[in-house]
Amino acid sequence: MVRILSSALTTALTSQTRVPALSLTIEDHVLHYALYQSPGNADAWNDACLASDNSLVRVQVTRVGSGFSSDFQMQRVTDPTQTVQWSTWTTLPGAGGLIFQDGSCTLSNSAGTLRAFAQRGTGGNTLWSWTSTNNGVTWSGPVSVATPPGGALIKGIASAGNNDVFFLYDVLGGEAMGCSFYSGGSWSALSTWSLPTITSGAGMAAVFASSLYTLIYSDGYTLAACNFNPVSAIWSAGPVIASSSTNAIGRVSPRLSRDNGLYTLACVEYDTGTLTGSIYNYPRLRQSADLLHWSEGRILHAFVATYGVVALDWPVPPVGSAGARSYVVSPGTIYSAQLFQTSNAASYLDASTSVLSYTRREQPGKAAQLEIVLDNARGVYNSLVTAPGATSNYQPLGLNASLVLSEGYRTGAPPSTPAVVKVGTYRLAQIQFIRGPESNHLRLLALDLSRNLDLVARYQQNYNSQTLGYLVAEMAARAGLFSPVLPTTSQMAQIVPAFVLQAGQSYRHALDELCSTYGLVYFLDQDETLQVRELAASDALVWTYQPEIESLSFGGTDLRANHIIVSGKPPAGTVSTALTTAETFDDIQMRQIGLERLLHHVDPKLITASQCAQKASFLLAQEVRAQVIHSITVPLNPALQLFDGVALIDSAAPTGSGQSSNCRVSVLRANYDAGRGLDELQIELEGL
Repeated sequence: MVRILSSALTTALTSQTRVPALSLTIEDHVLHYALYQSPGNADAWNDACLASDNSLVRVQVTRVGSGFSSDFQMQRVTDPTQTVQWSTWTTLPGAGGLIFQDGSCTLSNSAGTLRAFAQRGTGGNTLWSWTSTNNGVTWSGPVSVATPPGGALIKGIASAGNNDVFFLYDVLGGEAMGCSFYSGGSWSALSTWSLPTITSGAGMAAVFASSLYTLIYSDGYTLAACNFNPVSAIWSAGPVIASSSTNAIGRVSPRLSRDNGLYTLACVEYDTGTLTGSIYNYPRLRQSADLLHWSEGRILHAFVATYGVVALDWPVPPVGSAGARSYVVSPGTIYSAQLFQTSNAASYLDASTSVLSYTRREQPGKAAQLEIVLDNARGVYNSLVTAPGATSNYQPLGLNASLVLSEGYRTGAPPSTPAVVKVGTYRLAQIQFIRGPESNHLRLLALDLSRNLDLVARYQQNYNSQTLGYLVAEMAARAGLFSPVLPTTSQMAQIVPAFVLQAGQSYRHALDELCSTYGLVYFLDQDETLQVRELAASDALVWTYQPEIESLSFGGTDLRANHIIVSGKPPAGTVSTALTTAETFDDIQMRQIGLERLLHHVDPKLITASQCAQKASFLLAQEVRAQVIHSITVPLNPALQLFDGVALIDSAAPTGSGQSSNCRVSVLRANYDAGRGLDELQIELEGL
């Protein structure tokens, strides 16, 4: 996956008079959610969406004693800085004292038409709809959408903003899901799903993407998804997002939003303490790029909520000075955080001219690391560092801020025009002020986002009969690494009968276990995309080093296996001594050293002899690669990444060794020091 260099940069890289160039920007993309407004309203089932004029419209079902005589109210916010706008609610026409308070509610924007939904609680059980065509200023309704059969109560409502509504309602033995669509001036008849009844209902969310509805629902404890194709009217089961085998941890009121290419799923998690002794109720925000694989997300521990929250970005409010912000809202509590903007000095800083030195290191199985020293003469960065424990006044130099590093050279004759290529994005982990009598520096230590793989899972997840590709993407997403690039080889379609992500286990441990099954490797590229590769000796060479090698070491070892036996899961229904195995041999190496070195590998995820044979061939290929141990020192090369194929050709005698080799990058260590005139790349290589 070599990075592409311009012809001018390639020429400059190989020039004897090369002049290094670099770029370093510091970007705080962290959403520092904090209390923004306190309207003081009582908590209730609620929903919100942006209207076409960029105002925020909210709805809620008030809480009353009887449960069947609540009000359905709306609110329109145009200036988020005004607390009074967050605290003022208006009862919708015909919705006073008639609404079922635990049926939930929803609000959506269908091409400029706002539709609000709630269930009638007194005088019938009809699902009602109210409509606004002027961004929530005035409303009409209610209009009957559908009547759940048998006087059933609704346990969750959602709309994807496609002239639609979905809802969970009581049936014998639990809850079913129904839907209705608006067309030609009226709502269609109730259509009920064909999937099994769920035990209970505690809210749902809907989104329409790629001609398919994705519905996420809660049974009170488990979050799961299903799909509905409106053309074929076919329902299909989706993934379990958060599983539960007990009633220890509750999950209610899922809500979906989409911003910057990612979906955010907000739901309230709670624990009554009955089983665990812990008592809490707070929102958890999960994210996904494809509605299939979800992160574990983050919690807002200080945000007390019972009936759900809505998370959304609000880039351009119609009025006021709030600016671009992200919000998490309930009727009584408003949390907010600034959105990243390069024009905001509190979240963006160009530190290119202050870089004195840096070292970046990349190797398999670990997060890439960047250690960089900035010139802090006259304390120019003192006020740009977020203070430890700060709850406001965040600055660009704060923990978990992004360091974006680009490397290159000056081009032209004479070399004067910088040409750089992004080589990495790193998350700030340590900030250190270093001052002496004649120096004042800022030392930054950062890791790339694959460090999230070293986080541990909060909950156990079980997977049955999923493909290897699905599970690799799932483990990556759980750690917040979305849309990984997977190889298109047949191994990715192999079925893994059972896999468990254990609570307390790191995502890297789980990902490594999956990748080792079929010899996959991975690394994070400069754009924070996880690149998963299946290595082959036929991989193309992307770079040739010959005259510009500053130093090199050619080497090898014979201390590796040349006979591999792989055992999988024993076949079912056969004699107790039956095995599922495969073997592979390196006869050439065995003949060369006159020894048999055996490696016996056991992997119960392999259920056929052919799968064991594939695993054996991958293990032998890795043993062959590990036999080669080369290292070189060359000028900084922003093109190279881990696992790239490289050709080494040393000079002939008497200058060099006359050796040559086709090999693969296994470790990269880049060193830059302006004071010492150092710009070098140390590369460790294994066999191709």
